[in-house]
Amino acid sequence: MVTPNSRQNPWGACASANLVDSVFTKASSNHPGGVNVLLTDGSVRFVKDSISLTTWQALGSMAGGEVVSSDSY
Repeated sequence: MVTPNSRQNPWGACASANLVDSVFTKASSNHPGGVNVLLTDGSVRFVKDSISLTTWQALGSMAGGEVVSSDSY
């Protein structure tokens, strides 16, 4: 939805009209310059605030089959 610590979208969380359908929470942190992210392989990575939205979405998806280089986040 939005990149980590997005200033463009200051909300912390939003929900659809029917709360059972979907709830979105923005990744945010007090760490300067980014957020710590837990990946499904159990590793924790620091992701910069400057990550592109396309790369950020690819990190959260298996369905697209994207290969994301570690230097892009």
